[in-house]
Amino acid sequence: MIAPIPPIPPISAALAAGAAQAPVMSGVGVSGAGSFQNILGQAIDSLNGVTNNATNVSLQAAAGNATVADATVASTVASLDTQLASAVASRAVSSLNTIMNMPL
Repeated sequence: MIAPIPPIPPISAALAAGAAQAPVMSGVGVSGAGSFQNILGQAIDSLNGVTNNATNVSLQAAAGNATVADATVASTVASLDTQLASAVASRAVSSLNTIMNMPL
């Protein structure tokens, strides 16, 4: 069975967790539990987990231990997550290019 997708927390919870605060800069990089580096790492780990889950469910379906519907749902979730990650990366590159092309 495929694990349910966790609900998105409300914005007030993110603000209470300090998401609106500016990150603290150190000599090496950004630190803190809510830093961009940590959030990006968690997102990549999540994408990897969803992709691995889709692979495992597909293999289970091929072996007859899972339904084709479970494999289809897991594969679709992995595909949508990958498309979202790709779109976010493209938007980040586009935003960076826009900032770099601003006149001083």
